[in-house]
Amino acid sequence: MRFLVTGATGFLGSRAADLLAGRGHEVVRLARAGGRPRTGADEAALTRMDAGDPAARALIPGCDAVLHFAGVPNPAAAEDDPAGAVRANAGTTLNLLEGCLEHGVGLVYPSTIRAALDDLPDVYAISKRLGEECCRRHRAPSTVVRLTSVYGPGQVTREGATGAIASFAAAALAGQPIVIPGDPERGRDFVFVDDLVPVLERIAADGLWKDTITVAAGESVPLRRAAELVVAAAGTGVPIEIPGGDLPPGENETYGADPPPPRLGFRPRPLEEGIAAYVEWLRRHPAAQGSTAD
Repeated sequence: MRFLVTGATGFLGSRAADLLAGRGHEVVRLARAGGRPRTGADEAALTRMDAGDPAARALIPGCDAVLHFAGVPNPAAAEDDPAGAVRANAGTTLNLLEGCLEHGVGLVYPSTIRAALDDLPDVYAISKRLGEECCRRHRAPSTVVRLTSVYGPGQVTREGATGAIASFAAAALAGQPIVIPGDPERGRDFVFVDDLVPVLERIAADGLWKDTITVAAGESVPLRRAAELVVAAAGTGVPIEIPGGDLPPGENETYGADPPPPRLGFRPRPLEEGIAAYVEWLRRHPAAQGSTAD
């Protein structure tokens, strides 16, 4: 199959593109012009263009599916620029859906479990829900995939990646304390990124369009426990600090969900195994070396 992957220099987009290429698929990689470079990325293999530019639709013909990872990926960035988050998470989606409709191509829209709540907790969830609504109301074939907390290879804090396990691992490998503000017992459902990509591949291969699917391991793990697993995997013995304090809306809550339907073949690995694999990947990845403060 041939995939157009947007956000191809971000964590999810770059890892999905690499894994799909490794599985024998042809991948067209789209990344924002002027965006952050990625260590080890082949710039010659990238098309640098805003996914919201109408010209980006010219990349869709000949593809079997669009995996639309471009956008604002975290709550803090969305709070800093709410209008920008709506454009990035909904406006670009609408643009690509227009191209998908014209060329008969399906679009996979990675969203967030936060967008499933009746009372949306923050600007990030609102922007993602708007992107979901674009998919549901547009005539182009598309499927919304709501994600929990995805982590793993390709996620490097020095390259702008966010996420609890990424932050914990960066600190542990640098010999710095792991700090968990707010409630350390709040839970997250962690999914190893390499277990997610085959699900996206199955959606495209089987033409499972006009659906909303949640990809979750089915277990909400307290952040304190995740930090303990990171410390064990890193072997650095750093302390875990829990200063308490208030957090922005939506950040001090527990999030979890049921696993996706069996037809998608999702096989989540145990968190301890995934964290060990991720920490080992970070040890070998050049962009992960050095101080987390850089």
